[in-house]
Amino acid sequence: MLGVAILAQVGCSFLHQGLPSLAPLFQAEWALSRGELGGVLAAINVGVLLASVAAGQLVDRVGERWPMVLAPGGVAALAVLASLSPTPWLLALALATAGAFVALSGTAGGKATLLWFPARVRGLAMSLRQTGVSIGGVSSALLLPLCASAFGWRGALLAAAAVGGLAALTVLALYRDPPTSTGAAARAAPGWQTISALLHDRSLVATFVLGPLLVAGQWTVLPYLVLFLYERFGWGVSEAARYLALAQIGAIGGRIAWGLASDVFWRGRRKPALGLLVPASALGTLALAILPPWTPALAVALLAGWLGATVIGWNGVLFVYTAEQAGPQRAGTALGLLGTSVFTSAVLVPPLFGWLVDRLGSYTPAWLLLSGVLLAGLALFPFLREVETVR
Repeated sequence: MLGVAILAQVGCSFLHQGLPSLAPLFQAEWALSRGELGGVLAAINVGVLLASVAAGQLVDRVGERWPMVLAPGGVAALAVLASLSPTPWLLALALATAGAFVALSGTAGGKATLLWFPARVRGLAMSLRQTGVSIGGVSSALLLPLCASAFGWRGALLAAAAVGGLAALTVLALYRDPPTSTGAAARAAPGWQTISALLHDRSLVATFVLGPLLVAGQWTVLPYLVLFLYERFGWGVSEAARYLALAQIGAIGGRIAWGLASDVFWRGRRKPALGLLVPASALGTLALAILPPWTPALAVALLAGWLGATVIGWNGVLFVYTAEQAGPQRAGTALGLLGTSVFTSAVLVPPLFGWLVDRLGSYTPAWLLLSGVLLAGLALFPFLREVETVR
């Protein structure tokens, strides 16, 4: 079931995480500024933002199976429509609609993992499920530029649609609800009362604020790393995209390591792992700010791996921490609220970052500002509580 949940996430993330590898091609097609390009790339996150709470409530009401099927299937259909877009704004509209199905994948897969696994291994299980994001990112960063070289970016989007469709069919064939009464007991009839109760929990509110700070780093590195390396070093799109793939590989390792450490080293406590992730992420973006154009390729590769393990690799720990605070009946809604908060940042940050680089004519101050934003997350830790889990 964990493998199926990972595959469902890959089916959505192949498009979601793969879009940045096509960024220079979108820019060249319509002569977009960096800010306009950031807006197009952020469109899919607009859909996630708008749909997250509704997706969470749907999962709490009907269970995980059908949302996990619908999510990659919907992404596949919207990827086909995106490939037909005659203007960047119609492309953005199709991507925004696809984002609604991405939101469904995150909440359904997250709650499925919460129900299938006991607390003693849940951090690792959730982090492994979240590797589906990076597996989709690695494979798309390597394959989509190759597809685009042969068939253009429209052909690359059709390849993403094929991956989503295959994932949907596989989930339909293989996923089952948990074999105990846990799944049925965790279904609720959620409403605004549930949302209000979650928003009156001080620790959860602090979690919902920490998420956007962390995702500001993730959704700056993901859309702009390829373009930054392309401009700083003069590398080709495919060559620069390989470093994005390395970052996604680092994210896979980081997600597994942070989840395993929270289960074993910190015995089910997630807060210490998050407390290390925040300054480590700030350090990675600080390194980007001072990266000179004569930096050896090996050093860039190592930095890409570090960025993946920290700036991109935090999701699993934060997801399981949020779900455990809310409990099984409210986990989908809590993850939906987290999705709303983090994707608000994911929508706003890429165009703002691009606008800042356009305005200042340099990436350096923008990376420095991002490093400070990440480090500010440490101010929230006095408000975060540890969750007592049964081991």
